[in-house]
Amino acid sequence: MRSLLVLPLLVALVAGATLDFDHYWTAQEMNAYIDELVSEFPTLASAVNVGTSTEGRPIRAVRVSKNNVANRPLVIVEAGLRAREWISPMSANYILHEIVEHYYEFENILDNVNFLIVPLVNPDGYEFSRTTNRLWVKSRSVNGNGCFGIDLNRNFGHLWNTVGGSNDPCSDSFVGTAAFSAPETAALRNLIQSNSANLVLYLSIQSADQMVLYPFSHSATTNPSNVAELRNLANSVVRTLMSQNGRVFTSGGAGLLQTPASGSSIDFVAGTVQPDLVFTLETGAGGNYGYDVPEAQMGEILSETTYGFLTMAEYVANNK
Repeated sequence: MRSLLVLPLLVALVAGATLDFDHYWTAQEMNAYIDELVSEFPTLASAVNVGTSTEGRPIRAVRVSKNNVANRPLVIVEAGLRAREWISPMSANYILHEIVEHYYEFENILDNVNFLIVPLVNPDGYEFSRTTNRLWVKSRSVNGNGCFGIDLNRNFGHLWNTVGGSNDPCSDSFVGTAAFSAPETAALRNLIQSNSANLVLYLSIQSADQMVLYPFSHSATTNPSNVAELRNLANSVVRTLMSQNGRVFTSGGAGLLQTPASGSSIDFVAGTVQPDLVFTLETGAGGNYGYDVPEAQMGEILSETTYGFLTMAEYVANNK
């Protein structure tokens, strides 16, 4: 595997012709980057319209498939579920930057694996966090009585609204009025289901607990049948992450290491689609709250997270 660039070299590297990774991009800039990639690398990358957010913003994905071969094992990467976790969508964009713009360094992976990467599932909340309220976590649905937004990672359909969420429309953990009541989660569900035949690995990138988690989120004691495989790969990813910048990462069941909560994206995928491998990667932390990583620290976390992702991708390439 090539050595990914880390600070200070990373910030000198541009993504495409117009964007760099030393500042947080707007939702519009992320869409512009997708357009650049598919224009410059048409035999490798194509744009997918996933859906439309509450406020009418596009939710987009990039399909990465060398020579457009359709029947390889598929990895889906989802990012930007929670508005204030800006490092999450930036990590997904940096992963795209590496495997598309530097495709020649990842021949073994790209010869054997296809990718579907959704950098920003929650564009409305992300933009609201950027412009109005840095602590905002939810979407921007109109709930009535002056309350807005759904916690998208509590709105997926597996055991929805059974533990860990709130029915208060003003709460940061509001689960919504029904499973998939948010257009953002409904769109992601449709994307997952329509690509389920070849799906082998599902990865949710979140921040910033410095963990590699596997299902289930709703329970500390319920595990998928292949929990040993999940545990072994999670431990490998943790070793990779810790070798980069010395941050301490842990691995384990999501409902054991975090407060149990139903309606997460990984529980939906593991509980219904049931691919072999499902994980959440909680990125490195920084700033005052963990998720508000300063731009000066962003580069090393993007590189670190990408190393973790590549450990998973190489496992799929060599074993699935």
